[in-house]
Amino acid sequence: MAAEQKPEWNGGELLFAGGTDWAMDVKIAFIAAGSAAAHCIVGDVNGVCYTWGRNERGQLGHGDLLQRSAPTVVAGLTGQHVVAAAGGKHHTVVVTKDGHSFAFGLNSQGQLGIGSIKKTKATPEDLQLSPVKALVDNAAKVSCGADFTAWLSKTGQVWTAGNPQYGQLGGGTDHMYNAKDTSIKIMYEPQPTPRAVEGLLGVTVKQVVCGHSHSLALAEGGGAYTWGNGNYGKLGHKVQQDEMKPRLIESFRGRMLALPEGVCGAGGTSTFCVATGPQLYAWGKLKVSGDNATHPMPLEDLSGWNLRSLSCGPGTFAVAADNSVITWGAATNGELGYGPSGKKSSARPDKCMALEGMSTQQVACGVGFTLFLTEPTADKLAKFPVYEPAVAVEEAKGGGDDGETAAGGSSKAAAAKGAGAKRKGAAAGGGKGKKAK
Repeated sequence: MAAEQKPEWNGGELLFAGGTDWAMDVKIAFIAAGSAAAHCIVGDVNGVCYTWGRNERGQLGHGDLLQRSAPTVVAGLTGQHVVAAAGGKHHTVVVTKDGHSFAFGLNSQGQLGIGSIKKTKATPEDLQLSPVKALVDNAAKVSCGADFTAWLSKTGQVWTAGNPQYGQLGGGTDHMYNAKDTSIKIMYEPQPTPRAVEGLLGVTVKQVVCGHSHSLALAEGGGAYTWGNGNYGKLGHKVQQDEMKPRLIESFRGRMLALPEGVCGAGGTSTFCVATGPQLYAWGKLKVSGDNATHPMPLEDLSGWNLRSLSCGPGTFAVAADNSVITWGAATNGELGYGPSGKKSSARPDKCMALEGMSTQQVACGVGFTLFLTEPTADKLAKFPVYEPAVAVEEAKGGGDDGETAAGGSSKAAAAKGAGAKRKGAAAGGGKGKKAK
């Protein structure tokens, strides 16, 4: 797993595994989702942003609550060059080339970071159906938890907004109060205005990633900090307790330091980063059965690989490494990409054989799906079957609980001004991954 010099990325093909499997004719620069997201966000090399999937709270940003089964341009971002994005359970946040940030979807916890929460008896939920500007400038990256958001500035500072219940905002408090005078009704005051995470002031952060209700920051110099919900030991501090502000993981000190630019990820119950070696470490609940890892443990199955990208869903994981994609976890909709005749879940990392030999640049996991961004010149791309969704736009379904899947259908060609047309089909059968020497 030696350090790999990253060549200039000029865009590639988008593939999707889960409810559907996609590829688009436009050159895609980045892909994004989130461990609690049942919708997809991608950006092309021209900065155009596309979304599709569930939309019951307006998280697609198209000005309505209609579910999209094909990539659709977010018209409200016309004129903006989008370079990064992330999805929460019911919200989406993007970052532009000039450092601005825009958000859309549910804002009941202030997770959009727009400075206020607007709701009345007639409209009890604050829904922003089209992009609105977040109160963050000089942004470089963004990550979303279920109902909170963390931005990383170009100067290495972390800002957060949203639900503070488990300390996931890193501000040192959960904002708890009693909403009743004569009885007990515990509430948590939302934070709609982004604030700098004070515990990281003076630290230059290189990466920040959010799970459902916790966060990980990797700092210059090799420090790894976590905060938020501590269930399953996913904060890595050898105890299962919440942390209201960033706490340095003791495992990554001295001779073993976290690599600030190494791959990292946070999911519903677990956390990952690369440390000295280089070696990928994981902690939290990593399998459906078995004990939790309350401190970082080496993931030996991925020793020796050149890791390029890592992403976590609620309980699924994907890694792009060398000319392979490796997936594992408790899957329900084929999101591991093992194919219709392959196994549905895998307790250990295993190769996605349909992508074997292809250079996959990025992976992005969500609820019931995985996105893969591959080199556009791969010969295998021509062999993927094409499917057209029966319905491209329809009424949103259900309430978007964590167990529900994203919208069906997928697309190969997404027109620049609306819903896409075609899609390329599912990844083929599995096959055992290797443990590198």
